[in-house]
Amino acid sequence: MKHLLPLTAFVLLLTGCTTRSISDSDYRNPYGWGRPSNLSYKGELTELDILGAAPKQEATTTNIVSALEKSSVPKMRRGDKLILIQSGASVPDHQMIEEASRYFAVAPFSGVPPTSKDGMADSLRLRAAQGGFRFVVCYWGVLESAQEDREGKVVSWVPIVGAFVPDQKQKMRIRLRALLLDVASGSWKMLTPQTQDDAGYNSRVSRESSDQKLVESLKERGYKSLVADLLKE
Repeated sequence: MKHLLPLTAFVLLLTGCTTRSISDSDYRNPYGWGRPSNLSYKGELTELDILGAAPKQEATTTNIVSALEKSSVPKMRRGDKLILIQSGASVPDHQMIEEASRYFAVAPFSGVPPTSKDGMADSLRLRAAQGGFRFVVCYWGVLESAQEDREGKVVSWVPIVGAFVPDQKQKMRIRLRALLLDVASGSWKMLTPQTQDDAGYNSRVSRESSDQKLVESLKERGYKSLVADLLKE
C-alpha cells in the first residue's frame, strides 16, 4: 500500500496538466512551487475569427462553386505591408517580429480573443485597408515533448506537461501553422512550416533555465522557417 500512494499521486499529477501554447510558454512547475502560469493568457483565436464565418443563407452550392472558380492564392513580396497576429498573445513574440521585419513592413496586432467576436473579421480587414496593409498573417504554435526509454528511443510525442522530464533528458519540438489573408480579395492560404526539434539535459536546479532555452531556440528557428514560407512563390 505504501508503494501505491506515490504512484497514485503521480498519475493525478499528470492528468491535471495541459498543452503549452507558444503564447503561454513560460515554465511551470507541476509540484506547485515556483513561477505560476501566465495569468494574462486567455486562450486562442480560431481561423474563422480571422476569415469570418459565412452567413448560412450564402453557403449555397452555387456560391461555393463560384467562389472556387474565382479563388486565387495570395502571394507576398519583399516590402509588403502586413498585420502580424500571434494567436493568444497581446503582441507577437519579438523573435517573430524581428524576423518578419527583415522582409516586410510589420504592424503587430493583439491576438488575445475578444469578449465579443461579432464582426471581428470584417473589422480587421477594414482597419487593415485603412492603414494600407494588404495582408494579415495570423499564426499558431504548440510546444511538445518526447518521452524516451532507457535506450534513447522515442516512445511517443505528447503535449508538454510541465517540468517532468524522463531520465533527466528533455526533447522538445515546435509545430507552427499560419493563415495568410489577402485583405482586398479575402483569398487566403494556410502555411505549415517544417517542424523544428531540439534536446537538452538538465538537473533539478537547472530545469527551468534549460526548458526556457529550448523554448527560445525552437521559437527562433520556427519563426525563420515560417517567414521563409511566406516568401515562397
